[in-house]
Amino acid sequence: MVYDEVVDLLSRSNIRFRIHEHRAVRTIKDAEERAPDLVENLLKTVAFRVKDSIWVLAAVRCRDRIDYSKLSKALGVNRRLLFSLSPEDVSTELGFEIGGVGPIRLREDVRVIFDDKLKDAGMIRCGSGSNTHTLELDFADLLRITEGITRPITR
Repeated sequence: MVYDEVVDLLSRSNIRFRIHEHRAVRTIKDAEERAPDLVENLLKTVAFRVKDSIWVLAAVRCRDRIDYSKLSKALGVNRRLLFSLSPEDVSTELGFEIGGVGPIRLREDVRVIFDDKLKDAGMIRCGSGSNTHTLELDFADLLRITEGITRPITR
C-alpha cells in the first residue's frame, strides 16, 4: 500500500511528520465536513500524465485551481500532451486511494511540482496515500524529499 511506502520513506529520511487519522475523504468538500481542523494549510494534489512519458503530481493550496497551460509550461511540455488522470487511473496506476493523493514521489517516472505560492508555507498538510490519514510536515522537508520544484501553476 502506498501509505506504508510514504510513511517508510519519511521515516528513513529522518523527516519529522505527524499523521492525522480521520473519516474517509474523497474531496476538499469532504475534508471541510469530516476533518475541518485539518483543512488549514492543506495541499490538494492532482495527478497528470505526460503522453507516453512521465507521471506528474501537482500540488497547490486546497482551494486553488491549477492552470494547465502554466503547468505544461513549467514542465516544458506541449499542453496537448498533458492529461489529468481519472480517480480510477490514480488508484490503478499510482496506487493512491481516491482522496488520499499526496505530492510524494515513490517512483523514478514521477515528477512533483508545487505552486510557487507555497515557497514559504511552513507546516503543511497533504495526502498520504490513504484517504483516512493526512500528513503534516514542514514544506521545506516535503520539497526536499520529493525532489520537487516550485513554479507558478495556478489561475
